Amino acid sequence: MPTKFHQPVTVDSLVTQGTAKLKITHADLTAAATSQVVTFNTLAVANGGQLMPAKSRVMYAWINLLTEFSGGAVSALVVKLGDAGSDTELITNVSVFTGAGAGLKVKSGSYTLGTYESAYAPVVTFTATDGNVVALTAGALEVVIQYETLSTDAAF
Repeated sequence: MPTKFHQPVTVDSLVTQGTAKLKITHADLTAAATSQVVTFNTLAVANGGQLMPAKSRVMYAWINLLTEFSGGAVSALVVKLGDAGSDTELITNVSVFTGAGAGLKVKSGSYTLGTYESAYAPVVTFTATDGNVVALTAGALEVVIQYETLSTDAAF
């Protein structure tokens, strides 16, 4: 079950600021392959969460590693955060495996924060070494994206 979103706040009726949070555990990684792409909006819907709004711009992003991932023959696991155009634009290959240390993994990609996109669709990519991601038996993290949604009201 994903962590609930904070309530968005509208500023001057033109901009709504919000924070999207999605919890991903080892149980969500079901690919019998060394990598798996998790589409933020798809998993949010499947787990009863809320979508990253359209007509938004990413203001900041981070990963909160709650429990290090481990299990099976996997010897390392890295995570990336971006979109279909560049899966590393927000966070690039951060270790979330045993020994990584729980806590925040902050923006490390080349994305220019505050860039407007009409349909930003975040993806989280997990890549394992020496085993398939489905073999993982432990691990949990939260993906957090602060955003601003611009008004589509033609009156302004």
